[in-house]
Amino acid sequence: MAMAQGQAARATREAVPPVSRVAIIGGGISGLAAAKQMAAYDPVVFEATPSVGGVWKHCVYRTTRLQTPRPDYEFSDYSWKNRDDPSFPTHTEIVDYLEGYADEFDLWRYISFGSKVVDIKFLGGAEAGFTELWSGTGKDPLRGKPMWEVGIVTGDSNTVQYYKFEFVVMCTGKYGDVPRMPVFPPGKGPEVFKGTVMHSLDYCKLSEEETVELMRGKKAVVVGYKKSAIDLANECAQANQGEGGQACTMLWCGPCTGWCHPTPSGACRSPCSTPHACLSSSTSGPTKGSSDPSSAAS
Repeated sequence: MAMAQGQAARATREAVPPVSRVAIIGGGISGLAAAKQMAAYDPVVFEATPSVGGVWKHCVYRTTRLQTPRPDYEFSDYSWKNRDDPSFPTHTEIVDYLEGYADEFDLWRYISFGSKVVDIKFLGGAEAGFTELWSGTGKDPLRGKPMWEVGIVTGDSNTVQYYKFEFVVMCTGKYGDVPRMPVFPPGKGPEVFKGTVMHSLDYCKLSEEETVELMRGKKAVVVGYKKSAIDLANECAQANQGEGGQACTMLWCGPCTGWCHPTPSGACRSPCSTPHACLSSSTSGPTKGSSDPSSAAS
């Protein structure tokens, strides 16, 4: 009985009207917040995957935790239930928190899962200004005139279905789902390096057994020096513990910023004093309040 009630409470959008007022692209943190703020317009939230959570659901590793205390990473109108817990929340806890937010504000009914946006067309002319993008005057937006056409594919279908909206909110984040791999000079890539080169977006799709098999007994280089790189280095170190493990060194190509990362127990530790079993070289990348894909080679 309780399970049936829970499923009914999380009933999602079954159909998308041909013409609607607001489209929200992405069901992560920003997409849920936008849906809550624009609930009066009955928004359509297009989410390509089967679940909410964004990068916290689909771009994390087994050991990934937030490096921010719970009170500093929450919606202003929805607190953590265990707000005083000093440990850093795991990615699973964060997804649970986001699902609770959707429960609290009845956001599931706006979400169309398995709906991947592949095209967005502006229906106004080239001379349209900022206020025209709002389908209104700026003071009185959303006046009933569709200004955007959004193309969607669902499931395994290659057929693009188009829907019209007055306003589109982009909540896809800045990392997306396309790995950004380095370009190797001619003759100096796979021709000479016979190991595995893998982007972290592909690594996070592996099972725990597969990640251990990938790292165990191998020299590994993690390209990147922010949160995702540290997570990868931690997992490499864990995979190489015990007899037969491959000893490596973590190299920091830049000054220590003073920020910390969570240990497996959830405590905070400065990366500048933490030995890891991987080599890391410096590239630009954000810390994980979201997720920053790094590249791993073994």
